[in-house]
Amino acid sequence: MSLRELQKQFIERVEAASGKPVILQSDPTFAGHATIKIASKAQPAHLLLYKPEQEEVLPYLVAHECEFALRTIQADPSAQFNLVSKPNMLQEVLELMQRHHQGKDDIPSHAVPELAKRFGNGLGLQLRSMPITIRIDKQLHDAHPELSELQHKSIDRQLQENMGALSPRAKVISPDAIIRPNASMNAAFAKFFAGLWNAPIVFAPYVAAGYGEAASALLAYHELIPTGSVHDRQLVDAWAKYTGLDRWFETESR
Repeated sequence: MSLRELQKQFIERVEAASGKPVILQSDPTFAGHATIKIASKAQPAHLLLYKPEQEEVLPYLVAHECEFALRTIQADPSAQFNLVSKPNMLQEVLELMQRHHQGKDDIPSHAVPELAKRFGNGLGLQLRSMPITIRIDKQLHDAHPELSELQHKSIDRQLQENMGALSPRAKVISPDAIIRPNASMNAAFAKFFAGLWNAPIVFAPYVAAGYGEAASALLAYHELIPTGSVHDRQLVDAWAKYTGLDRWFETESR
């Protein structure tokens, strides 16, 4: 089976499980690599967006996003959940950012509210996706070796992008209360792939930056909590509590 045929097969699995089509769409304005927006009861189709620059690894990205969707669609209704921000999230993140930039001219003051909103929402997206992404990537690695080259290429890009949280510039832009949970989750992601690929160098920068313990603690939940989708909410809640993000986010039933 070719990779394009495999890509089509993953899409068809989502369509069969949900009874709704999947629209695959390139979006040059999309900030990430790829994402699937699962249709609500009132919406006619799921939307799988990807950045045009990721075209060469698209079969892997489609497989990953479809598996993510299937974990929700096929889960028992009682286990389906959303991650939502608490009412205090945006205001507290904004206040942290304003204090961090008070008396400085590194960022225009009018830009701080938009940055605060982006960082706050970004932490929520990362918390909802990254713990589950690790499980999906292990599943794809084991079940679909034909995707391994594309998976490696795509994850390499993500790992490089994630390193921005360790840069001096990150400390200029954001306070530690925002950097630390982001970098802790990135560290767990890097540690996981360092082990999967037998490539310790992938994780070394996080150890040097003091995130080794956080990475190990977050990944320990993957050993303690069963892998089935019925336990995804428990896993996200565990990551939220460890990183302190439970003060800003909570899971709720769909």
